[in-house]
Amino acid sequence: MLWGSPRFGHASQDLYKVSIATDEQATVRGLEENEDVEVIATQTVRLLRDTPARPGDMCFVTTRSADVFTDHPLVGLWQKVAGKAPQTGKTWIALAILAAVITAGSFGLAPVELTAVAGATAMVLTGVLTPHSAARAPNWNILAIIAGSVGLGTIVVNSGLADNISDAILRVANASTVAVVLAIVIGTTVLTNVVTNAAAAAILTPVGLSVATPGGLDPILVLALIGTCISFTFLNPFSHQSNLMVMKPGGYSTTMFIRFGIPLTFASVAGAVVVGWVLLAP
Repeated sequence: MLWGSPRFGHASQDLYKVSIATDEQATVRGLEENEDVEVIATQTVRLLRDTPARPGDMCFVTTRSADVFTDHPLVGLWQKVAGKAPQTGKTWIALAILAAVITAGSFGLAPVELTAVAGATAMVLTGVLTPHSAARAPNWNILAIIAGSVGLGTIVVNSGLADNISDAILRVANASTVAVVLAIVIGTTVLTNVVTNAAAAAILTPVGLSVATPGGLDPILVLALIGTCISFTFLNPFSHQSNLMVMKPGGYSTTMFIRFGIPLTFASVAGAVVVGWVLLAP
């Protein structure tokens, strides 16, 4: 709706977050009593015309001027959240830059960190992002979690704990291929939901190599199995940066992650065990 609205397609059409302040029998669609107001979104599972306008509910609306809110019977507070509408003319430029970065990184045309920085710079130079927007884009909390996770993995490896973990896996597995696969899958899944997937990858890579050699397993397949299982970050919102990115906008909670993550994790683990055993079986 944001992209398709002919009115919001102009830069002068601002986006506002408004708080409903009324106890009258009305719906969210009632915000559009004034023809200058258009409701963009609200948190509901119903149609806007069927969603009751309860006091304190938040909605996103677009209008050319905040003056229309002054005497609006349903609006209590409002805040301008975007002063410029999405510029769809830049979409293809952004997609082209993204494709170039992925292609260069995938085929080894340049170091990944160099292509990523070059792509971000190109986004600014072509006007897809303003310098101010680019400076505000990084989420420093997420970057701190990633940096801490990598540091934790380095500590575990250098301290010798990785060797102890690999020895424990071998003892538990008792040299049986299916037992080794089961131990790796379950261990990786548990660890990735506790210390984040970046730390789990750093910790378990040397462990996988240590397990593969004495067990006569293909180390590439073992690392591929670990690389797959570190993505099973369904139980803990802090185990992966993507979870954190969507948690607040989606209104998710830790309880929701656990409730829906448990069956998804069981299904993923079962699939990984079957595929891993088939590929690694002598």
